[in-house]
This record gives sequence, C-alpha cells and structure tokens, in this order.
Amino acid sequence: MNLWRIKMKKIIFILAALCCAATLPAFNLSDISGDVSIGYMNHTMVTTYNSETIKQQLEVPLQTALGTGNLTLADQKSTDVYNAFVAGLSLKISYLYLNLGAGFPSKSLPTGFDPLGAKLKAFNVSDKIKGSVIIDGLLGAGVTLFKNTPFNIVLGGGLGVNYIRTKRDLPEAFVKTIVNDKGEAIAKQFTEIRSTASIGVGADIGIRYYFTKNIGVSFDIKDTVYFLPVMNQRYYNGTLVNGQAFTYTITKEQKQDIKSLIKYQWSNNFTARLGIAWKL
Repeated sequence: MNLWRIKMKKIIFILAALCCAATLPAFNLSDISGDVSIGYMNHTMVTTYNSETIKQQLEVPLQTALGTGNLTLADQKSTDVYNAFVAGLSLKISYLYLNLGAGFPSKSLPTGFDPLGAKLKAFNVSDKIKGSVIIDGLLGAGVTLFKNTPFNIVLGGGLGVNYIRTKRDLPEAFVKTIVNDKGEAIAKQFTEIRSTASIGVGADIGIRYYFTKNIGVSFDIKDTVYFLPVMNQRYYNGTLVNGQAFTYTITKEQKQDIKSLIKYQWSNNFTARLGIAWKL
C-alpha cells in the first residue's frame, strides 16, 4: 500500500510538472483574470480502518469454541461530513489556473465506526467544532470561453491539495475518567485536535458577467476528489488539575501519524461561491 502511494505521488507530480511546462510557450501575461468570492463548502471524508487488531483478538476465542478456521472481517468505515462557510479566490494567467478556498466549519457530522473515537461516543461528545479550518486548493490549467464578450465561462482543472484542522472540547464526564492510580482525576480540560492533508484531482467552472470592461460578477463551482492521504494526526491538548498544560499525541508504530491504522481513505470537496470578477 505504501509503495502504491509513493508511485501515485510521483505520477501526480510528474503530470503537474508536464502540464506547467506545456503551458509556458503559450504564456500571455496580458491575459489575466480572477475573482474574489464567498459561498458554501461541503467536505466529505470516508475512512476505512485496518481490522487486523480486532481480527487477532477474535481468532483465539473462535478457534477455542469452534475449532481451527479462517476469520474474515468486514471493513470498518467511518464518514465525516463538514458543511462550512467558505471565502476564496481564483486567478488565471494565460493557461495557468489557481483556485483557493478557506472553509470554516462549525460542526462535524460523523457516521460509522471510528476506533479512535469509539470511547467518546459513550459520553455524548459534542459534534461542535471551533477554531477549525479547511484549506482547499486547485492548481493546473484553464481556458476562457467567449473572452471577447461580457459573458465569460472559465474552465479549469488540475492537482488538488487539501488540509483540514478541527478542534472540539471533550465533555467533562469523559475528562473525569482520566485518573491516576489513586482514582483521582488528573485533568480538568481536554481538547481534541485532528489534522489531515491529502492530494487529488479536481475541476472548476466559473461563470462571469462583466458590466464594465474590467469588473463584473462571478459564480464558481469546484469539485475535487482526494485519494492520496499524506498526513493524518490526532492529538489532545489539555490542562492538568494543577493548571499545567499538556499535549497527548496518538501514535502508531512510534510515529506521530495514524496513517498506518487506515486501510484507505478518500474524500470529496465541493464548493459553490458568488463574488466579484475582474480582468486586465
């Protein structure tokens, strides 16, 4: 699986480099346009976890009860959905195209089984997240249709890059379960922080109407599919009962990254924005 990811990374970066190189000879610095806009973002992440640990725990009792055999487990999947206000911009210079958006979700909508969050569900952990951000970018090539008229259609596509950071406070009932060998609570506050980054491919269509030579309105729709996770971290910031701050990081195989817990992961980012268009 890791070898496949490395090969996919190389292929994506080679294709991106070739696309950029192919557009350089036709570069026209007088053909510059863009927009600044706000709107709606939906980000859906689907994670399938490795089942080897659970399989090992179940095999022995099953063999004892039923005899020697092979155990096959269904995949454990979880889905996280984020709906967010988004602010962004796009820039097109000749055939080079960039689209960048920042979403600010206030709630996470999880479904399915998350082995890292299973214990929290028993304490009715809130789905509200604060201080969270989704950065979504698309870099590639683009063309403008009907550029000599007030009504323009901009088509773009290329390499997508996504980064997510979410924060949520854990309930007091859960914090009180973290005790020392005397049964005394050791913490008084706990915050869960999740950080993920991934690479994929996407496409964008922008509709622009210019009511002057250089200024107009824009409506932009972008959709990107991410299939190559490059980072997945989960850690907890808290405060001990004596007021001392601490951080606890979930690790796997001595690494501060839980990608090895994941069998595979993909996500989809959709944004729709309305704003001000401009061109030179």
